[in-house]
Amino acid sequence: MVTRTVKADRYEIVAVVHTIVWDITGRNLLLLERANTGLMDGRHTLPGGHLQPEESLGDAAIREVREEVNLEIEQLTPCCVLPYAGGVNFVFASAKWRGLVKNAEPDHCASVGWFRRNELPETVVPWLPKALELLETGGWFHDFSEH
Repeated sequence: MVTRTVKADRYEIVAVVHTIVWDITGRNLLLLERANTGLMDGRHTLPGGHLQPEESLGDAAIREVREEVNLEIEQLTPCCVLPYAGGVNFVFASAKWRGLVKNAEPDHCASVGWFRRNELPETVVPWLPKALELLETGGWFHDFSEH
């Protein structure tokens, strides 16, 4: 194993993965209502979380969906990259999964539910509409750190 030394003055960012989980019709996506996290509580967002050391982005997305909503992703497609000040969101999409949806993290999630793409709650996280727009238009990148 190769050990790498990182200089203390090197800029580091937070890497977060999210997955757009579509229902069988492809018109509804699964959203979680954040609670007790200290960040965007009360907002609706996709299943997701931080990338762990030595973990691939895809593996992190699959793990987070399993941990948060009890689903096993069978097919995962990269969707878009959304940098923000201090970090970057990597968004994937999946319409092929198995299991029964449940709130598997009730200490950090007030509710889990399906929402129509064109009827998202007003409390949706600010970056999600842009991610869905990029998915629909074939785009892949939007820099939120420039705003």
